[in-house]
Amino acid sequence: MAGAISEMNRLYKYIAPTSPSELIDCSNFTIDFENRKFLNVGFDLKNKFNIVLRIITPSRYVNISPHFLKRIYSFMGNILSHILDPAVKYKKFTFLECESVLITSMVYRGENVLVVESKETNGCRILLNRRDLMTIQDLEWIIFETVSRKINIERPNILNQLDQISEYFKTDF
Repeated sequence: MAGAISEMNRLYKYIAPTSPSELIDCSNFTIDFENRKFLNVGFDLKNKFNIVLRIITPSRYVNISPHFLKRIYSFMGNILSHILDPAVKYKKFTFLECESVLITSMVYRGENVLVVESKETNGCRILLNRRDLMTIQDLEWIIFETVSRKINIERPNILNQLDQISEYFKTDF
């Protein structure tokens, strides 16, 4: 029996994720202030100034693309109906998967929750309960308006400013 407990301990050992990179021109949305869950939308320097949506909890974070968030919204009815079902122990269901993110469900503290897990960064996964999902669903329009504004207006401005700074350093230094 002791062997089984040690195996479980090894399987669920906490791995602290690396700190997230800074986002440029970041917009913040509150999912659940009491539990410190936030959604940030901004440009990632490490990702060639592409838009990144980062869901942050007190100890972990997950980066997703706007396209993947659209896929989540298209499955939101199925996800919510599954999350609202009575909790059944050891029931795991995979909703979506891509090269960088895996979305599944599990039972946590007696209720079904959505698990958003990064495949790129070890230890980066977050849990979203029914209330969090409803808040994200309510924020759908403003999130995509923010993404659209950043892609069409802010990104060209930032790239133009970087070109100007680069020209300045080339000519004056």
